[in-house]
Amino acid sequence: MKREHQELLRRLALNDEGALTALLGTSLAATGPGGLDARTAALVRLAALVALESASASYQWCVAGALAAGATDDEVVDVLSVLAPVVGVPRVSSAAPEVALAIGCDLGMPPEPSGA
Repeated sequence: MKREHQELLRRLALNDEGALTALLGTSLAATGPGGLDARTAALVRLAALVALESASASYQWCVAGALAAGATDDEVVDVLSVLAPVVGVPRVSSAAPEVALAIGCDLGMPPEPSGA
């Protein structure tokens, strides 16, 4: 295998935005002609990833982008809540640990008491 092919595969496996932009011919951060703000566009991308049952690295990249665009952890989790009736509970349940990991939530620990 050619060295450049190995490098491309490595970059794609890491969800390297530069490699993805080169393949797609557009920036993934673009909000498009509809005028969605970057935060909303990132949350919509997250919804699409959940619907497609994406890989862990995709959730990591997308959630990081959403948080960088001003979304809160609560808004990221709200995406899952809104999607459940549309894509089904099993799909949302399989995405939940990946999204939790992306926002730094350790699901192995009991939740904090309300008001803490």
